[in-house]
Amino acid sequence: MSSNSYILAVAMQKGGVGKTTTANNIAYELHLAGLSVLLIDLDPQANATDGYGVELGDDDGTMYEVLVPDRGLRMPLAEVVQRTENGVDVAPSSDSLYALERTGLGPGGENRLKVAIDALPDPYDAIVIDCPPALGPMTTSAFAAATDVLAVVSPGGPDELKGLTALANNVYDAQELLNPQVDIRHVLLANYNGGSALAKGIRLNLERDWPNEYLGEISRTVRVGEAKDKRVPIAVWSPSCTAALDYRAVAKELLKRLDNARSA
Repeated sequence: MSSNSYILAVAMQKGGVGKTTTANNIAYELHLAGLSVLLIDLDPQANATDGYGVELGDDDGTMYEVLVPDRGLRMPLAEVVQRTENGVDVAPSSDSLYALERTGLGPGGENRLKVAIDALPDPYDAIVIDCPPALGPMTTSAFAAATDVLAVVSPGGPDELKGLTALANNVYDAQELLNPQVDIRHVLLANYNGGSALAKGIRLNLERDWPNEYLGEISRTVRVGEAKDKRVPIAVWSPSCTAALDYRAVAKELLKRLDNARSA
């Protein structure tokens, strides 16, 4: 059983905010800290899967086979997990998940991911879930399974803060109906350019409105895009760049918060 795993859902209902980059790099930093880590890719775009260089064969299963309503097609989560050379295990996505986003997961489907995680024969210390950029069935199932939600915000303008409010309302619904323990306990500002007045304004708003949850900023740097192109975490490609150091600091703070929560 995997009920003692720390399960972190990384979410925001729009693309281009650094959500998948954050999921991939937090997973890697937790691995570097000595944890066994599973990265679950629920985004049909499969960018988290690609970010770890996972190449799927014709017979390999994905999260579609884990979550599909048809029991005859369903596979255990452990059977779709791919090992990667950078130490993080990946439960890959595929564009088949678009169909589940459209049709839903069927009766009780919102709890299917949680059940699949609980059935893992060998528990992971940490499970990081990359949610799709939409508040649909995949994201709801992630919230039903998660310990915490990490909301990723980009300094694009006031709409970013509205998006955070909308995400919070969705988490509250999941909290009420599916998973009483889940909450947005972490908020991160990605793609941060400290020289921009707009970015500074977003940061000040987050520090004011989410003082206990705010984790800080991830610096904007071309190294992030280069690491994506190489299909490796940023700390593998450029371990001393600002973004790599930022993600390391964020992971350290996450572990500190987790330790405090467990000892409370």
